[in-house]
Amino acid sequence: MKIKLTTLAILLNIGLFAQVGEEKTEYKKSYMATASEFILSMGNLGNAKIYAPNPLGGDQILISDKAASPVPRFSAFFHFTQQLHYNFSSGFGMYTGLGLRNIGMINNLNDTIRVKHRAYSISVPLAFKIGNMGKKSYFALGGEAEYMFHFKQKVFVGEGRGDKQNKTSEWFSSRLNGFNPSVFVELNFGRGSYIRVKYYLMDFLKANARQGINVSGQDLNFTTDSSQLFAVSFGKVVSKKKKQ
Repeated sequence: MKIKLTTLAILLNIGLFAQVGEEKTEYKKSYMATASEFILSMGNLGNAKIYAPNPLGGDQILISDKAASPVPRFSAFFHFTQQLHYNFSSGFGMYTGLGLRNIGMINNLNDTIRVKHRAYSISVPLAFKIGNMGKKSYFALGGEAEYMFHFKQKVFVGEGRGDKQNKTSEWFSSRLNGFNPSVFVELNFGRGSYIRVKYYLMDFLKANARQGINVSGQDLNFTTDSSQLFAVSFGKVVSKKKKQ
């Protein structure tokens, strides 16, 4: 009998301590938020072949064939996402939204030619969150659909960064994959600060498509067999009024 009473007392005390120690986190069921970020991106163009016009006519002449060298690209403007968060509980939730992003890559095609590519995109993310929804401290895993609607290319020639030769820009360009989905993981540290690692599932530029560049007044073309792109973002989320 004493053993049963002692066991019951221990169980009651464990339950009492568990209830006292349990943190009651207040959280919003749903809310709107605005996110902005800095992006560090890099893309590998793989094997780059540069062609020059054939003065005798016919097919262009291959003048360079080597692996391109990727260069990190930093972008601070213009990245904006309007997010809608919905929390199923204090430890699990999701968010979606609509965003605008400036994403791209820099590559050295050879020892003297550097090209910079960037696109503005409209994006729709969908992510699931696990963590403390009250403190907005969570880990998120998700995907994002992006449509690249404005493309720009800059060409630099010379040693190091080189001198800018020319730039071209196009709306709804056929030179890149307009629709490009991605997957990402995100760690939000609370108070809105987060870091996100993202990988794009399709090539940034269309593989094996002729990409025109002008070098010292001469019209050249280059092709690549890939243009994989990934990015690391450092951002801030600012919550708005609660959605009723």
